[in-house]
Amino acid sequence: MSARILIAGGSIGGLTTALLLSERGHDVEVFERADATLQARGAGIVVLPVTERYLVEHGGDDGRVSLQLRDWTYIDRDGRVLSADADQYRFAGWNTIYRALHDAFDRDRYHLSSEMVGFDRHADGVTIRLHGGRTIDGDLLVAADGIASTARGILLPDVAPEYAGYVAWRGVIDEAALSAPSRDQLADAMLYQILDDGHILAYAIPDATGRTAPGDRIINVVWYRNAAPGAELDELMTARDGRRRATTVPPGLIRPEFLAEMHATAADTLAPVFSDLMTSCPNPMIQAIYDLEVPRMAFGRVCLLGDAAFGLRPHLAAGQAKACADAWALADALRDAGDDIDAALPAWERRQLALGRSALDRTRRMGISSQFNHTMVPGDPEWKFGLWEPGN
Repeated sequence: MSARILIAGGSIGGLTTALLLSERGHDVEVFERADATLQARGAGIVVLPVTERYLVEHGGDDGRVSLQLRDWTYIDRDGRVLSADADQYRFAGWNTIYRALHDAFDRDRYHLSSEMVGFDRHADGVTIRLHGGRTIDGDLLVAADGIASTARGILLPDVAPEYAGYVAWRGVIDEAALSAPSRDQLADAMLYQILDDGHILAYAIPDATGRTAPGDRIINVVWYRNAAPGAELDELMTARDGRRRATTVPPGLIRPEFLAEMHATAADTLAPVFSDLMTSCPNPMIQAIYDLEVPRMAFGRVCLLGDAAFGLRPHLAAGQAKACADAWALADALRDAGDDIDAALPAWERRQLALGRSALDRTRRMGISSQFNHTMVPGDPEWKFGLWEPGN
């Protein structure tokens, strides 16, 4: 039985949902608030298998848009190796995964400048309202509209993201711009350095044209630094234009005094490769780290997917994976229920709530360990990427 499915949010989770449900024969349309195809500058991601699953199942190795690195390596302040484990994680740019999924979906059903501002639920469907007054009827609304979800704000007005007490300085650097020793250390390894009050990591991702050979790639770097809530965070998140950003200070808008402080601290505390990365990064960004947890994900003919339901700290590298896992589970639940939406959503919700709570608990423990309790140690087998469990 074909259903008309409306998806609010056209990022990786929304697109994966749209592709899977379209293949099941449903009438799917995606409504994205942005007025141009999305970009996330300064954002490399670890590609867990479920994130790339659609592309691999439809293109085999030719569908892959990620590269693989051999080692997970911890180094000390002098750059000496403390621990090196053989791992087979894959890495890409957020933009690369998004573009591949976007290109696979029907462009006529992906609507830009179409922000959902509200909806009305009915016994057998939902009517969404877009900015500008247009209304659209559907059988199911999938809210994949991110951690600042409009849908969640309507359904669960008392649930909001909670600041974790630290931020991530993120950036990307052309590998060719780095020193030869830095390039050598990053050639086939993801690097970590544990600090007194945080940690930093870096890894290679394909460049904008998909090149993956050493020397042609881009290096993604993430430095987690504590910032107390209140005045300290407010100052840090207030950009050059005077606007206080809620979650991200975009590239090019970090205030000069904070850039100068970051560069000085990098020179004093980071291993040479990381100091090279942070001082070479032309336009870093600052991302405040938040937690988010919902008590429910399904509300009649409306469901919350990905960051709209669970905002995970980045330490599992599972934010995009959780959204994609929600999408695959939704497609499976509809298939198992014979595409009966009312029968499928409760079973889907039970499984995905359990998964979200488990992943969120692990990310919280990891963040507290690394940023505040100083119990993160090189080579810890619990400190591995994975949505379901470390390494998985």
